[in-house]
Amino acid sequence: MTFYAFSKIMKQKRIEFGYKQKEMAKKIPTQIIRYNRIENGSLEPSFIELQAICRILKLDLTEILELKKPMEDNIIIFD
Repeated sequence: MTFYAFSKIMKQKRIEFGYKQKEMAKKIPTQIIRYNRIENGSLEPSFIELQAICRILKLDLTEILELKKPMEDNIIIFD
C-alpha cells in the first residue's frame, strides 16, 4: 500500500471515529502541521507515528505494511 492510499484510509477512519486533526496530533503525539501533511499524503509518517496512528484508528499495521502477503516460492539463497 502506498502512503498516499494509507493517508486516504487514515482520514476516513479519523472522521468515522469523530476525531479532529488537532486531537489526532495530540494523541500520536506530533505537531498539527505534521499530522496534516501526513494525512494529506505529502509526508510519510515515521514508524513510531505509523504505529500510533494504527493503534488509535484500529488499523492493522501488518496489512498497511503489506506484511501479510504470502512469501514467493521462488526465493533463491546464495551462499
